[in-house]
Amino acid sequence: MYSGKNIPRALKNYSNYRVSRSYSKSESSGALYLNPHAWKGLPADRIFELHNLRKDAMGEKYNPDDEERRAILSTFTTLGKVKPTLEYAYEIDNFKERHMNNTPVNLRGLPPMKSNINVVDKGATPHEQRKIEQLHRISAYEMPLLAKFRQEYKPEPTKDSPIKLSFNSDFSDGSNSLNRKVTLSCNIEDLNLNEKQQRKFKILATNRFNHHTNSIKFSSNQHAEATQNARHLVSIFNRLLEASKDLSDDFSDIPVDTRHMHAKKAAPSFPESWKRPEDAPIARHKIIRRLVDEVKQKQDAQYINNYSP
Repeated sequence: MYSGKNIPRALKNYSNYRVSRSYSKSESSGALYLNPHAWKGLPADRIFELHNLRKDAMGEKYNPDDEERRAILSTFTTLGKVKPTLEYAYEIDNFKERHMNNTPVNLRGLPPMKSNINVVDKGATPHEQRKIEQLHRISAYEMPLLAKFRQEYKPEPTKDSPIKLSFNSDFSDGSNSLNRKVTLSCNIEDLNLNEKQQRKFKILATNRFNHHTNSIKFSSNQHAEATQNARHLVSIFNRLLEASKDLSDDFSDIPVDTRHMHAKKAAPSFPESWKRPEDAPIARHKIIRRLVDEVKQKQDAQYINNYSP
């Protein structure tokens, strides 16, 4: 036991013993404390001991370098709390099912599935992110392999069909009515009709027939699907063609109507000599408007005078 008077002397002796013991260790370790680049990978307590040896040996000349800082910073992970390897829930839905009240009885109490994939608490779910990543992998590694299956495009020979069907595709909006619209066009010269049949065909087609191009054109979008509209147009065209071939009534007493082909009349343009501004009516009853403008100008002037220096 040390007395009260001997306590400072005892502490001094203990510190001298600690320094001498540290130097003895440094000598046995081959002056390892002088080479901080060799501290990497050592235990945290050993690095801390070498750090103290370096400070005591160099004294006032001690100046920590980058190698020593890196070695000390590397010990922070080992000194902290050890985290499990799998620290994230596999999916939000699975986590909720196992920890909320609506969890099935046979699954209650079971730990959540673990994975090292981070869980996004808002926005896109991990499933959507994994789908996007998979698409990126396919586009980067698998799509280029399709080049070996490349073949030259050879269009099939067109069938001798007089009609032409035109479809529309708007990929930006699937509910667009343009996607179901179908247009049918046909040249009357491809129908192998005689003169009387062609005349009856033009009469029955009315304003759908273009007399400049000698063709008929009409469209439909009344059905929900484009194939239904195409079938509807073909059915109408077949009935029109069948009726034009029936010459039991050739419509010889009905003239061909071409009024829809005439150009629309332009707006009438009056001569400059007709313009007589002196005969224009005189503007009246502007007294109230003039008084209102004068009052506004007076109020604006007063408002500006209040804020002007």
